[in-house]
Amino acid sequence: MLTLASGLALSSVAAGSVATECSSKGFWSWLTGSNSEPAADPSAWTPGVKRRPVKKNFISGGRKAQRGLILHVQEGQGSLFEWFSNPSAKVSAHFWVSQTGEIEQYVSAHDQAWAQRDGNAEWASVETSGFAAQPLTPAQVEAVARIYQWGAREHGWALKLADHPQDTGLGTHAMGGSGWGLHECPGPSRSAQREAIMARVLADRHSGES
Repeated sequence: MLTLASGLALSSVAAGSVATECSSKGFWSWLTGSNSEPAADPSAWTPGVKRRPVKKNFISGGRKAQRGLILHVQEGQGSLFEWFSNPSAKVSAHFWVSQTGEIEQYVSAHDQAWAQRDGNAEWASVETSGFAAQPLTPAQVEAVARIYQWGAREHGWALKLADHPQDTGLGTHAMGGSGWGLHECPGPSRSAQREAIMARVLADRHSGES
């Protein structure tokens, strides 16, 4: 659940042939002669995660802080890429996690997603597929923990739970109150599962240090 948030120059002769070649090879491949996309900044885009950048419904730059990650519930199922790409939606999130643990990233961590209104400039956001009345699946717990491990490493997200907007750590949409849209998202069940997510983050961190 989300809250609303208030080049190359080519001659006309060359454009036709370029367009044909670009459509068959992809713009980056045509431009560089490479068959691979440019490497993503690992502090902006989580490595190993499906990268699906939206073109609308976010603010480029403008992150004032990296307080942590806010947990949301989709109240539905299926990838949110098409919805977040719709100009009329006026909402987005940095990440989406399916019930089987698939992760998609739509917005760079350096940019503001439109997920929790007054909290957009200071918090990253993750939508979780399913409904508030249902708990996160074990695969979702693992996937959110994976995102959080990355954020802790790249942005110093605190290894604890957050309970108010000026806190740091793993928080919920509901904790923002009226400034974040006065939502109960992601619901009591999923909010309580933050403890399991953080336990997984800490376990993996200790395992890596041993």
